[in-house]
Amino acid sequence: MDEMKANHVTPERYRKYGTGGELRLSTGFFQLDVRMIVKLVKQLVASSTGYPACYRLRLSDGAFHYSGVFVSASLQKQCARDMLVGNAENGGEILAITKMHMDSKRWVGKKADGTFGKPMLVIRAYELLSRGHPILSPGASHDGDKNRFTRFSSTSIYSVPWSDLSLTDKGTAPSAPVTRQPKPLDEVTPISMLTPHVSKWVICGLCTSKDEMKSVRSRGGQGLMKVFSFELTDKDGVAIRITAFDEAAPTTFDISYYVSGCTVKQSNKRFDITGHNYELSVTANTKIVPCHVDIGKPQPALKICPLSNVQSHKDENVNVLAIVDQINPVLEFVSRQGRPCVKRDVDLIDQSGTIVRLTLWADQAKQFQDTALGQAISIKGALVKEWNGSFSLSLASASRILLGPQIDGVSALLDWYSTERATADVKNNGLAAIDGSNTFERDLCFIASAKAFALKNGNVSSKGRYLNFKAMITSVKTDTALYKGCSNEGCSKKVVQVGSGQYRCAKCDTSMPTFKWAYMAQVELTDLTGSIWATLFSNAATKLFGLEAQHLGEMKRDNDGYVDILNSMSFKYFNWRVSARSTTYNEENRVQYTVLTCDPVPYDNYIVHLNDSLIFLQELQC
Repeated sequence: MDEMKANHVTPERYRKYGTGGELRLSTGFFQLDVRMIVKLVKQLVASSTGYPACYRLRLSDGAFHYSGVFVSASLQKQCARDMLVGNAENGGEILAITKMHMDSKRWVGKKADGTFGKPMLVIRAYELLSRGHPILSPGASHDGDKNRFTRFSSTSIYSVPWSDLSLTDKGTAPSAPVTRQPKPLDEVTPISMLTPHVSKWVICGLCTSKDEMKSVRSRGGQGLMKVFSFELTDKDGVAIRITAFDEAAPTTFDISYYVSGCTVKQSNKRFDITGHNYELSVTANTKIVPCHVDIGKPQPALKICPLSNVQSHKDENVNVLAIVDQINPVLEFVSRQGRPCVKRDVDLIDQSGTIVRLTLWADQAKQFQDTALGQAISIKGALVKEWNGSFSLSLASASRILLGPQIDGVSALLDWYSTERATADVKNNGLAAIDGSNTFERDLCFIASAKAFALKNGNVSSKGRYLNFKAMITSVKTDTALYKGCSNEGCSKKVVQVGSGQYRCAKCDTSMPTFKWAYMAQVELTDLTGSIWATLFSNAATKLFGLEAQHLGEMKRDNDGYVDILNSMSFKYFNWRVSARSTTYNEENRVQYTVLTCDPVPYDNYIVHLNDSLIFLQELQC
């Protein structure tokens, strides 16, 4: 301690590093390579890197933190004298790094994809300027790849008073740090840089989209409150979703605003079409001020999802750039609830040679012109849906569709369509997944895992979830595998016998002298972890047992091998594509499993999946 107190800041050092009586961090050093004044966040345990170092540090420059920093062993005595610790109670040091280099042959850790982690930075000389300062907000973690933060600009200044020429004594807290807010419009924060770790920021952008005002019940149940969302897009074309309550939101569309003081939270991908990882919520501290400086009309920065990859984004919003390959007629019908509906299906294709169906409803279906055939189309915020294993796109209220967009990639797409579409090997993403082959590895799981996931966590809704099991039939309810159905074309409703030789269908509201047999076979599926009961209807059951329901029903009547047919598929492994849906029976929530298809197990894919799973588990243990 005495040695530390005796270490004073010389006038020469004060003139070199001080700025107007303040000591400022070199904000953005890890990105911009400016002169380095940083804060020591924490002293870490030096890992076995094989490098002659006495300390490993996590440093912060006010915007980024970097944990792959090592102090050369030649500085061991200086580090011991300075007692570098890092936290505010015992240290909180601010350092000036005067000599440092990157060791291109050594790396710290590994990334999720197995590649090398952060490059090792080695400090060869430093000066201790001040200590005892509070811990900064974490900021963004820099991994040494400057290409990830190309849009970064210094948006705030972290500084502490530094008028006294001696170091602050250990245990005596200095004055609170000052974070200077940038002046509009020069140093506003790029929307791409917003994270929950950026404590002070101001963004500026154009209000490019607004939802209708909605009334929702408050969390406390005390009446209704108004809520709506809008999008703000900055000059770089990056947008973010902002949710406002009551009157605390912009009232004018298509003008620019400064926004600050919102809560930054994880984006809800189902409703947020901006592509940003975060969204903003307006609070009592939020400021929304009109910007009278013209920033121009920003060009949207769309992250395009190839149509071949939409199945990886189930129930998420994606941005699509494609060609209108086919337009089906407008279809008007009445829903099961008795509501009139208008629907139109449009087939899209892109350079991946994949066709995906876009379903339009109501006015969107009526207003979509036949002249769009063969044109380029961009969709911002198309919702990916899965039904019985097939994938399609639909539009939400916030989705935006544009014919003939003026964005990158359109010319190449049109050239491909005019020259290669006719000879392309086309894949239909709306049909290829029905057998579960394209989703086998993604949805494959053990039965016990599926049951625990569904029942304990409530993750299965009434809309359903699709799963794949490698399992065998261990039991069949032979008595109820068939039922008597309506003989009218297009109807399979169960009929009730009324009188002698008459059968009544409640759906068709008619009686008839005959019926047709239909499958509703309940089978027990078992793997090495457990079992479930699942139901097979006509298509899946006919494929499994190899007989039409009518033929099997005649065998049941004659008692000629009926049971043998139903048991013939027992104790054989299949790839079961199953729909799991939440149902309520006698006020009890249950999960109902329905078999969509059953196919031979694709063992090549299965073995790859098992190997990948083993590698993943081994890495977790490490």
